Amino acid sequence: MFTLLVRRYVAYATFNSVVNINVVIATFLFGYKKLVNIKLEKSALKRQQMVGAVAAYLVQYGFRKDSLRSIAANIGVSDRMILYYFDTKEQLIADAIELIGAKMAEDMAATPPYRNATVSKVLEALLDRSDNEENVAAIQLWFEMIGLAIRGEAPYRQTAVKLIEQSEEKIRDKLRSDQKHRAREVLARLEGELMLRLLSRD
Repeated sequence: MFTLLVRRYVAYATFNSVVNINVVIATFLFGYKKLVNIKLEKSALKRQQMVGAVAAYLVQYGFRKDSLRSIAANIGVSDRMILYYFDTKEQLIADAIELIGAKMAEDMAATPPYRNATVSKVLEALLDRSDNEENVAAIQLWFEMIGLAIRGEAPYRQTAVKLIEQSEEKIRDKLRSDQKHRAREVLARLEGELMLRLLSRD
């Protein structure tokens, strides 16, 4: 009888020890995972802040001053910090350009007419919207990037192609069903007119 009780006690103690160890391990892993997630969230937030700051910098200064040191100094970080969050300077610039392009695409989508419009109506509406002084700097940056993209320089070419496709899609959504195939034509006429307007500015 005594031997049986001892065996039961040993088995119970062993079971509880395993349970306690498993609880400790599970608690540790949960806490570690939570800390990792917090760190990742902070890292993602920092990246977003840096991309936004670089986007504003590029709109103001263009690509003439896009050295790593110039960008870092103007957004208030070190060049080492940029390379900590981004693999290369080019990746940071590409992300910033895509942010600017996404904002332009959103503005394009938010400009009436929203659907079932003719080519002339869509073109007229987008040209009127582009006369806004707030958009001039972004449009100037766009043409500057197109020049670099035509020369095949990275990351401008890949990013330009992506943004053109996005713009075509937004324009296509606005056109009548029998004119949706003319989205690229609208975009080409829009950019041609905007270029002429910019060249004629004082």
